[in-house]
Amino acid sequence: MNQTLAVKYRPSTFEEVCGQSITVKILQKAIEARKFKNCYLFAGDSGCGKTTLARIFANKINSGIGDPIEIDAASNNGVDNVRAIIESASQRSLVGDYKIFIIDECHSITTQGWQAFLKGIEEPSPFTIFMFCTTEPNKLPVAILNRVQRYNVTKIDTETIKNRLIYICQQEGFTNYEGLCDLLSKTSHGCMRDAIMKLDQCADLSTDLSLELVKPVLGVLSYEAMFNLTWALQDKDETKVLSVINHLYNNGKELKNFIEVYLEFILDLTKFSLIQDINCTSIPSYLATETNPVVQQTINFPNIKDWLNDLTDLLLKIKLEIKYDSFYKSTIEAFLIRFCR
Repeated sequence: MNQTLAVKYRPSTFEEVCGQSITVKILQKAIEARKFKNCYLFAGDSGCGKTTLARIFANKINSGIGDPIEIDAASNNGVDNVRAIIESASQRSLVGDYKIFIIDECHSITTQGWQAFLKGIEEPSPFTIFMFCTTEPNKLPVAILNRVQRYNVTKIDTETIKNRLIYICQQEGFTNYEGLCDLLSKTSHGCMRDAIMKLDQCADLSTDLSLELVKPVLGVLSYEAMFNLTWALQDKDETKVLSVINHLYNNGKELKNFIEVYLEFILDLTKFSLIQDINCTSIPSYLATETNPVVQQTINFPNIKDWLNDLTDLLLKIKLEIKYDSFYKSTIEAFLIRFCR
């Protein structure tokens, strides 16, 4: 059975970790000095490397001997689960110098569970290390936050994600991947795992990763609908506006999600209209070239900055209006038609 690309290319050493140089440097210093805390917290967005960093750190602490004990707190969050962990932690590891627990999604632990954890953290065993990972550190009790060594795992920059995707494509023998790598790096919102997973989906369709060939996989990542809607709004073409919305709806696109993505797109057009640098936006570079000047053509519109500001205000109103609206398709259409008049 073939591994997914996200699993196959998951970093196994600090040198392979992307975009977390400061945290990596601190952890490497701890390894060199052989000085460890009893409790660590890796906090940050999904897919940026929290659990991967914890695994590599745990492996280095024990010099590659044995594996850490990994626990998904989402399904082991109660006080009885925590007591079982504390009981296990009191027993020395049979392999390696330390018994290391990696507790993922730790924000799911109940209040009673954290109370049970507190004693184990305050009165640590000298041979036990806890590594907590979370996307929501704000949900952890202050008493816990005050007793852990915290590392914030940041979103990964676009260029780093793009270079990693290109490396994977080269290793896998994919072709015509440059445009797709640029697109995915800019639309993954700093999440390496999401970018690699989307690349994997495209590769399942074809090892030729030309954008036209993999467009069915990209969903709302296709910019065609967003440009078509923008041009229809600029032309005050109500029929075309309705046609774009109906096309999205009939092809199974979630319109609430599309409005959020479209809002980000309009904000990117605003950025480009101000600074004329496509690399400062999430829009793929291939849409702003001399041979394909789609972005430039879109902003060559009378009073474009004021128009984009008005559209941004409208989309924010739509987003708020449809949040709890069961008939949001009609609401979206009504707002957009009104904007044309």
